[in-house]
Parts: sequence; C-alpha cells; structure tokens
Amino acid sequence: MVTLHGPPARDRVVASYREAIGAFEDLHPKIVQWNLPTPCPDWTLLDLSGHLLSVARYWLRLLDAAEAGQHFKGLPRGTDLAAMNASDLFNLAELSGPKRIERFLSAAEDHLRRIEGADWGMILGDWSGLGLLTIGQHSGVAVGEWHVHAWDMARSLGGDHLASDALIVAEGNRAIRDVSMDGDPWLAVLAAYQRDPDWAV
Repeated sequence: MVTLHGPPARDRVVASYREAIGAFEDLHPKIVQWNLPTPCPDWTLLDLSGHLLSVARYWLRLLDAAEAGQHFKGLPRGTDLAAMNASDLFNLAELSGPKRIERFLSAAEDHLRRIEGADWGMILGDWSGLGLLTIGQHSGVAVGEWHVHAWDMARSLGGDHLASDALIVAEGNRAIRDVSMDGDPWLAVLAAYQRDPDWAV
C-alpha cells in the first residue's frame, strides 16, 4: 500500500522538470532509427515518443478539468492505464517520430508553465485505488515520468541520463510509488519504475 505524501518543493520540481525537457531536446536529434528498442517492454523509440506526447496531452486535460472545478474521477492505473496508453499510441499511428517529439515538447512546456503558476493544493484528480492527488503531488510525479523516459531514450541511443536532483524525483514519486529513500535515490527511482539499470541495446 502506497502512503500518500505531500507535494515536494515547487522550485526544485520546476527546475527538475525543465532539466528533463532539456534532456529530450538534446537527445531526439540523435535519433536516426526510430525502430530501436527501449527499456520499456515492447516499445520502440517511435512508441516511446508517442507515449510522451499522449501523456503530456493527458496531463493538460486533467489541468483543464481541475481548473474548471470538475476534476476527473476514477482515473486509470495498472492494467487500465496500460490499455489507455495502447489506445493513445494507436491513435498516433500516422504521426512520424520527429512530429511526435516536436508536439510533445510544446505540450510539456505548456504543462510546465501552467503548473508553475497553479494552486498546488488544488485537487487534480481522483485515481482508482489511490485517491485524490493535488496538482503539487502530481507535479512531483511528473518529473519522474519525464526523467525515467529520458533515461529510456538515452539508453536506447547507447548513452545515459541522470536527473541532477535525483532526491526530488524520488521524493515526488512517493505520492504514487513505493520509492526507497535509502541509498542512491536515482537507482531507487529506476527500481520503482521497474527498470534494469544495466539495460543496453
């Protein structure tokens, strides 16, 4: 059972979010083969790029609803979330890799701008089996999503990625995951996302 934690420090979350976006900006021009495998099971770089775009758009929809006073309820987790991810990827089938990344970066910048000025105590949504999460709590989770997927992309390209403030990434993700706060926080984040730190193409 995950124990819900409060929102992490806004300035550190925003800085870490911005760093993750910068990592994608540096990494995606290096992609030549979009069909390369990634540490995400069954996902190529093309799939990963589509997932990034879908997630950023999803988070913007959550913000729209929350700010309208109508936050979503019963938001998917586990197998339901995996099914939603698969459906989102199917709907992007005609979009090229470069276009996916271009639109993702734009959506992520928009999301970052909005959470910077948002009320972090506002309820963002009600997740199935988890409960209510505020904008602040979810923002802490968001940096983990981006940094781990930046690591996925870097590893697929034969490189590596490490969040410079791994502690804030670990702390933020404790809102929805059991992240160990003992030892190396970055390795703890990778473990919480079920990543093999030794994965290579």
